[in-house]
Formats: sequence, structure tokens, C-alpha cells
Amino acid sequence: MKKSEQVNELHEKAMDIAERGFLAEKKGQLDKAKQLSSQAYEYECKAAMLLLNDYDVEPTRSVLFRSAACLALDFENYREAERMIALGLLGNPPPEILEELRELFISNIPIQTEPISVSLNQATGSQFSFPMRTNVKYVTLPTNSAQSLPSQS
Repeated sequence: MKKSEQVNELHEKAMDIAERGFLAEKKGQLDKAKQLSSQAYEYECKAAMLLLNDYDVEPTRSVLFRSAACLALDFENYREAERMIALGLLGNPPPEILEELRELFISNIPIQTEPISVSLNQATGSQFSFPMRTNVKYVTLPTNSAQSLPSQS
């Protein structure tokens, strides 16, 4: 089976399942709708990933990643949605799809505002903390005196 046939088959399965999910949501069956969106996402993700490095297959490539991101958002898997958006942006999407991918990210992906800590060396306990996107609060460098840089907030 040719790659294009595989992509089409996976995409059609995804859309059939997504339609059933949409109907379940209209009937108020929210758990069933999320479950079906998750299943549809799996097929759409596989279809998109088959074209991951096929940058010359636009707009199909970016449309599949956008669709997979929307399905991930339907069942509130924000990390997968973010990943699909990023992979879609890696290609050469046409301007309208590019804008839709950006808008999906800006409007739907929650932003973590609390700093997170990452251990650089567990043996010595050296760590640094950094925020997600904004509000740099402090950075502790792995030195003997564990000096901190001044706060930038």
C-alpha cells in the first residue's frame, strides 16, 4: 500500500470516529465523546506522522497536524495538542494554516506560570529554577556558594 493510501485510510477512520464523538457530545454523552476523540486522535496522529518529513506535501501535511491537535484538545490532552501544533509549524504550511496553528496554540494551550525546578546534578544537589515563558524569579547556579542571580520580576 502506498503512503498516500495509508494516510487517506487513517484519516478517514479518524474522521468517522470523530463524527461519532461529535454526535455523542450533542447527546450529552461527554465521557463517550472524549473517548471517541481520543481514538480519532490516534488515527489522525498516525496519518500526520507518516508525513512528518514530507515538507513538499503541503497543505495536506499541516492540515493533518492541525486536525490531530484539534482532536487532542477535544479530550483535553494539551501536551499532545501542543506537540501536534509544533510539528505542523515545522513544515511549510500555507499562510492560512500557519495562522490557524498559531491561533490554536495561543487560544487553547494553558500556560504554566509557576517556576519549575530542574536538577542538573543529582549527586551534588545543584539545581536551577526557571519559569515557563515569563517572570524570571531566580536562578541558582551550581557553584560552591550557590549564588543566586538577582530577581528580574
